Amino acid sequence: MDTKDTKTRSLFLLVFFVSFVSFVSAQQQTFRTSTLLVEVDTIVTDSKGQFVAGLTPDDFEVLEEGKPQKIERMYVVTGGTVSTVPPQPTPAATGEPPDAPPPVPPAAPQRVFVLLFDQEHLQEGAFKRLKDAAIAFLTKEFRQGDAGGVVIGSTMAGNQITSDREALLAAVRNAKPSAAKTSRRLELFEWPRLSSEAEAIRIALVNDREVLAQAVRRACQDDPDACKNATPEPMVMEKARAIVNELRPAARRTVMTLQALASGLARLPGRKTVILITEGFFVEESWADLRQIVGAAARSNVRIYSLDGRGLDTRQVNDMHVLGVMDPAGGMPLDAYNTSEDGPNTLAVDTGGYPIRHTNKFAEALTEIARDTSNYYVLGYRPANPATDGSFRRISVRVKRPGLTVRARRGYLATAPSVSTSAPAPAAERKAAIETPVAAPAAADATNATATSTATATPDPSVIPPAAGSVGAPAVSLRPDSSDRVRELASREGGVERSSSLASQGWDRYQKGDLEGAADLLGKAVADPSAHPWVHYALGYSELGLRHLEKAAQSWEKVRAAAPEFRAVYLDLADAYMQMESYSRAIDALKAADARWPGDMDVLNAMGTIQVRRGALDDAIKTFRKATDARPDDALAYFNLGRTYELRYFKMRRYSPTEARWISNPADIKSAIASYEQYVKLGGPYQGHAREAIQNLQWLK
Repeated sequence: MDTKDTKTRSLFLLVFFVSFVSFVSAQQQTFRTSTLLVEVDTIVTDSKGQFVAGLTPDDFEVLEEGKPQKIERMYVVTGGTVSTVPPQPTPAATGEPPDAPPPVPPAAPQRVFVLLFDQEHLQEGAFKRLKDAAIAFLTKEFRQGDAGGVVIGSTMAGNQITSDREALLAAVRNAKPSAAKTSRRLELFEWPRLSSEAEAIRIALVNDREVLAQAVRRACQDDPDACKNATPEPMVMEKARAIVNELRPAARRTVMTLQALASGLARLPGRKTVILITEGFFVEESWADLRQIVGAAARSNVRIYSLDGRGLDTRQVNDMHVLGVMDPAGGMPLDAYNTSEDGPNTLAVDTGGYPIRHTNKFAEALTEIARDTSNYYVLGYRPANPATDGSFRRISVRVKRPGLTVRARRGYLATAPSVSTSAPAPAAERKAAIETPVAAPAAADATNATATSTATATPDPSVIPPAAGSVGAPAVSLRPDSSDRVRELASREGGVERSSSLASQGWDRYQKGDLEGAADLLGKAVADPSAHPWVHYALGYSELGLRHLEKAAQSWEKVRAAAPEFRAVYLDLADAYMQMESYSRAIDALKAADARWPGDMDVLNAMGTIQVRRGALDDAIKTFRKATDARPDDALAYFNLGRTYELRYFKMRRYSPTEARWISNPADIKSAIASYEQYVKLGGPYQGHAREAIQNLQWLK
């Protein structure tokens, strides 16, 4: 990590945490999240987006890890009041003494708002309008008893959360825009011109030869003389890399600020709202960090709402029906590949908030958020699994009445009430499924997680918290499924008994987050020719975490040779090879797995993912078709299939100057819509993405 970034983050966190101590001392916590009682605030709206009052516990269904839970407490918060919703739980259901009085609803929760101006990802022209909207919000919506903070870039104004409205207004009025976003945009238009940051990413990271060729053609049309003696391809490549190198640190600062807020706000009681005002940021290398943010937000009872600072100027967005400036070379609209808004959207949806886009009425958008945070239900239940093991428990809240929409956080960390919220939670080991739309075949490590840039991915919030260390230290995140997989392999053929003390010590180091120590000890352990395959497997995890991808793959190839029936290693190999951009080797590993376990959905979805990543969309469609034929009830395969048809449609779309129209393959639109509709019918976590895609594609028909 850059030294300057580290110092900035350390200073921000230090001041941020200290300011909380004095502010919280007089506060009383009203709503709880512990394994004694889990309380989930839930928003229910009708088809017009209006809050639905009058619901009872019988109207809701709460599931934890897929298992129904009994609702024992229910309150409704409307404006500044809290009331209990009958029926009351019986003493037998709660284990309370028969003469215990009925529960008294808590005091009205304090509203906490943090306005985060993502300074480096906002153009100067929009900044003033956003400031005016924030001033209107604080003037009209910030009421007595509320608390708030204003973050400009990575600095909290006044270094505190405060209930002083005038201090917050002054902070907004004094906020200055950054020229970084505007400067990057102007840089794009310099020769050789690139149409968007998305195009630079496709060229520099994905090595998309078709997009590169399109940019080269554009350069030659803009300046024919420059192309007479030599192709501008090297200059285009160099410019794309330079732009991506500028995007990286800016995105990293935004992500670290969000991490600090998600963790630091745990010290305040009740429900907290972070309003992320941004135009989107470079997300391709931050998915693991976003998982950490979502996990910390669940632990801190934080909701994130994102407000798109571009307003109606959405030429850079990832809406498939919004075409970019027509390329004179007849190329595809690269906005179809833009993932800049995926990060804000994901954070909003997964924390129980929502994104607001395509509007210039910023003040009304902030008012809508305030209203959304003032009306909700609180559902309380005692989990069937009472263990305080630090694991992430998935929550799903459903409403039984038709035509209603429910929003709630996706889970919580099972920690005892006495555990300090300011310290890292215990490591949570759990099995991770491949549920990211067109996503990597396994959860990547935090140092450089990969995800296909053509997907709208929703990171899993069950990430392992970072290892303990200094505040500004780089976060090290272990793979969520590592312990389960290592234990599975070690249990075979007396692997535990055959293991040396070096192997055990190395694995212990890995679980504590000491990847370098783990790699050293495990590397010495595998020098023994009789070392069990699990030791090589654990060494591979350590090397992957250190970004030694080739070494990780070498270790896992030894595991595959020694234990070819161990299915997990094939997916891990594919993951490592994909991160190395060695797509052929990744596909070979998955083909070997497919031959051994025909019709395995994880294998097929992973294979299709990598085919999309390398641009082989026809092959990816065949693979996802094979998956849907093998398992017609597998929702994810239909989502991935729809997404791939959608991408192929835009890849093949060309503008004909002679006919003055776009020429495309309408069959791909029909196939994409049909696949998305089947996904919605089967159900899954990406139904919102699927419905939005259907609407966009129908607009194109």
